[in-house]
Amino acid sequence: MINGKDVHGEKFDVTGPLTNKTIWSATSATREHVESAVSSAQAAFPAWSATKPNERRDIFLAAAHVMQRRKEELIGYMHQEIGAGVDMQEFIFNVSVEGLKDTAGRIAGSMTGTLPCSTHDGMRAMVEKVPYGVVLGIGPWYVDDHSLSTFCSSLTRYPGMHLITWACDL
Repeated sequence: MINGKDVHGEKFDVTGPLTNKTIWSATSATREHVESAVSSAQAAFPAWSATKPNERRDIFLAAAHVMQRRKEELIGYMHQEIGAGVDMQEFIFNVSVEGLKDTAGRIAGSMTGTLPCSTHDGMRAMVEKVPYGVVLGIGPWYVDDHSLSTFCSSLTRYPGMHLITWACDL
């Protein structure tokens, strides 16, 4: 999905490791899709960078809530796509949800400033964290929710970043 619209590339079958049969079809991303996603994110960046920490927190908490509500469906996909057993499904799922909640909890603290000591006598510096820009993360189609939430969490130290995630093989 780019700029609120579904996009599709070349269609391919996804083979499940448990049955060695096609479990569904997917589409690949093209270079044009990536460029369009980056352009869309850059256009949205000014509005996103002006959002308050509580709005950003609420987005991550809403994502965690949606995942929790759809748990059975999501772990079912995990089982089919990677053959994960119940214990691994629970582990990956719970770490993913907790990663989103952790990110939500760190957002307010990431949008602060500091007054560190300077190497010059009687002087201090001022560091204000301001929106940085657009980051494009490209992962393989089988990237798990845990990896995505860990990546998102690591970006909370950069307030105002606009993250594009793209699960594809380029």
